[in-house]
Amino acid sequence: MKNWYAMEKVTTKICMTKDVGVYGTLFGGNMLAWMDEAAAAFAIKKTHQPHMVTLRFGETVFAHPVRVGDIVEFYCGEESIGNTSFSFKINAMVEDYIVFRTDCTFVAVDDLGNPKPIRQA
Repeated sequence: MKNWYAMEKVTTKICMTKDVGVYGTLFGGNMLAWMDEAAAAFAIKKTHQPHMVTLRFGETVFAHPVRVGDIVEFYCGEESIGNTSFSFKINAMVEDYIVFRTDCTFVAVDDLGNPKPIRQA
């Protein structure tokens, strides 16, 4: 995927000793948690909705290992907005390498957790 540079940087994480698994690389569950947090921040920022919840993630591709000391940057873009949902792609980068990528969909919800329309500007 060569279009990562057209995406918006959302956040950065540093891979630390506590984040790695038995093989000395970033534990996949930690990457998924980081990605979910970055994706939620992007969805809330772009839709101006205070309550956005994860609906789905597409195929998750762990393209390169992440090791202790690596700085992981999360980029989001190529978004599509629906009535209650917001979909987009997310990439995690270390230097010039995509280490993780997927697409995701979030849904705007009211205070009771029911889907609600996204007010579009």
